[in-house]
Amino acid sequence: MGWVEDAHGAVLMVKQKRGRKLWTLPGGKILPTEGIESGLKREIREETGTRALSATQIAIFDRPEKRNVTFLYRVQIREGAKLTPQPREIERVEFHDHLPRDCSPSLRHFWKMLRHPGLTEISGEWRTPLALLGHPPQKGH
Repeated sequence: MGWVEDAHGAVLMVKQKRGRKLWTLPGGKILPTEGIESGLKREIREETGTRALSATQIAIFDRPEKRNVTFLYRVQIREGAKLTPQPREIERVEFHDHLPRDCSPSLRHFWKMLRHPGLTEISGEWRTPLALLGHPPQKGH
């Protein structure tokens, strides 16, 4: 998933057209033959109509009960880029300065982590992620 902020700190979100029709961050499944970052950039281009200039991994959301791991990247796009939703999958593409009520669990998790870093739940504890403090994760942690 890509965390894109505009000059005012609003976050780029996409509204799904299918399934639960939730607001979420741009991104999606990677193809078997592509790397995570290149898959993310492809998904951002497909869902928003704009190109990611850079992407830096900043967090992981591990949901073992769903057999799902989501990687979050801080992504830069060209300022003022035209945003065009992919008509089959995405209903709308917009910047938001608040968390929509109808949002995906991943968006809710990452929003709390980045907007309220002291309130991130990790193994039942609320603490600030090491990546946000400028410390790389330690092996085995």
